[in-house]
Amino acid sequence: MAIFHMDVADNTVALVTKHCGLQLELYQKCVTQNPENWDMKCITQKRALAKCSEDNVPIIKHVKEMCDPFIRDYDACVMKNQQDPTVCLESLKRLFHCTEEHGKLPPTGPPRANSSSSSPSDAKEKPAGTGYGYRGGVQK
Repeated sequence: MAIFHMDVADNTVALVTKHCGLQLELYQKCVTQNPENWDMKCITQKRALAKCSEDNVPIIKHVKEMCDPFIRDYDACVMKNQQDPTVCLESLKRLFHCTEEHGKLPPTGPPRANSSSSSPSDAKEKPAGTGYGYRGGVQK
């Protein structure tokens, strides 16, 4: 079962990298250049990456919609408890369980970001317009 979830996460990362490589690179550079206060300095880059990911990897948008109450609860807890975010572990667990429930792949399996093969059996396993996987960052 863990291998299945790793495939979902790996595929989602591959899709985000494929469709949002520039936004991902800009966010990574900002975080690297601002180690002390990246969470405040890189908000614009984080939002751009989140929007691109949501627009281009449908499972991210689906999970964010389905788990919105848990995302909001966790974000509020972390903001309220910045000095001791461990207080938010139960909230994080609820969010994790929601993403696990709503981030599952369809029975056909994951569409791959790199479609180098064009055999007829591959076409059946890669429905157009889908990109399922584990969600990325939280957009505010």
